[in-house]
Amino acid sequence: MHEEVLERKIANALIEDVSVNMTIPSIPMLCAAMGGLWVGGWVTLTTEAVRFSPNGLNRVMQSGALDVSVPLMQITDVSVLWGFFTKIVAITTPESVLKVRCYGAARFAEAILAARGRVA
Repeated sequence: MHEEVLERKIANALIEDVSVNMTIPSIPMLCAAMGGLWVGGWVTLTTEAVRFSPNGLNRVMQSGALDVSVPLMQITDVSVLWGFFTKIVAITTPESVLKVRCYGAARFAEAILAARGRVA
């Protein structure tokens, strides 16, 4: 089956394993308090997975495992969490939780659940 893009949104993802490529004293404290750093980029829902990829600026400023892919078959739960300005979509698998903040979070969460239902 050919993988089709269902939705693509500008988003921030909370990435646990990230390093900032400059010295800013408060970054380690922020990272510890939030469980990672918010990285700007794009979240893409396809017929196979939910993927996050950072934008160019974040690729230059940060390093680590910035690209994330969650196969729809591994998703066990999708929930919408409160957030300033934009809500957060929490995508849960048995191993991890990918959190992305974007406009239209509730509708995006519904789209993920619908896509997951089609592959299950």
